[in-house]
Amino acid sequence: MPSPRQVAVIAAAGSRKTEFIVTEALAYPDRRVLLTTYTLNNLACIRERIYRKAGHIPAHVTIMSWYGFLSHHWCRPYQRAVLREPGVLRGIDFSSDLPRFVPEADARRYFCNRAWDLYKDRVADFAVKADAAAGGAAVRRLEELYDEVYIDEVQDLAYYDLDVLDRLLHSRMHLVVVGDPRQHTYATNQNSKNRQYRGARIVDWLSLRADVCAIEPRTVSYRCNQAICDFADALYPDLPTTTSANFEVVEPTGILMLSRDDLLGHIEACGPAVLRHNVRTNTLGLPAINFGSSKGSTFEHVVIFPTAPIRAYLRSGDPSGLAAEARSKLYVAVTRARHSVAFVV
Repeated sequence: MPSPRQVAVIAAAGSRKTEFIVTEALAYPDRRVLLTTYTLNNLACIRERIYRKAGHIPAHVTIMSWYGFLSHHWCRPYQRAVLREPGVLRGIDFSSDLPRFVPEADARRYFCNRAWDLYKDRVADFAVKADAAAGGAAVRRLEELYDEVYIDEVQDLAYYDLDVLDRLLHSRMHLVVVGDPRQHTYATNQNSKNRQYRGARIVDWLSLRADVCAIEPRTVSYRCNQAICDFADALYPDLPTTTSANFEVVEPTGILMLSRDDLLGHIEACGPAVLRHNVRTNTLGLPAINFGSSKGSTFEHVVIFPTAPIRAYLRSGDPSGLAAEARSKLYVAVTRARHSVAFVV
């Protein structure tokens, strides 16, 4: 059996996965490349890294948000195949709730608001139906436009977006997806389809497609020291463990439990970033960053104000008591640090 053409890189935090796809995209100027990702913050990060390496966005590289990709290449060119009536899709409605009691047969009202904006949670569904109704024309058009497609933060793709991904996996383009299933703090939509593969379980979904997609683990963190890697790994005991390539010894180091009385002295000593679950968390007046918003950042030292479930985890060491979202956000928060993570207990 020939080797799979497509690749899924499942990478630990700090393993330079975004750096990897940027380097690959720039390596072959004769290859037409599309880079896409869900969050605008990560899109900006990709742009910044390309500018840092190349000084500009090369002509062979296209960068688009995931929703821009679906709208521009799937939905708008083949909208009549689904809607079957006059009208022009305008954009995407990120704010409105889905209409209730509208049958899918009424495609105009099911997918769009009155201004002809697609409802956010039905964009991927519309994209798949448009490609199917057009006899696969969306994928064939993409094959004419691009040689390679790179998707960053693949763990953010959910529900119908996995159907889009499945069509890309079976295309003639070379597809590379990268992500860390433990960092599932966002989701492209909230539909019910493929719910069983949300977050960390996207690895199971990819494993079912081993005939077309090779899974490559990256288990070396260039950011976190080994103590931090070990703590983060314990949150996901079923996933591969992480080896640190950060051999610099800087005090304080490792995982610390810090009393409130010692907090100010610790802050004065090492100037850590302060992280919290959300704005309702009492951080004793200290300016702080939400766990989810810290994604993609690197700090020398981190202080975490834990929630009640996190405090319970610190006592028990059993991650099963943490909800999936809470576990992902804690993993993100812990793995922002290079040298130390201090929990205020």
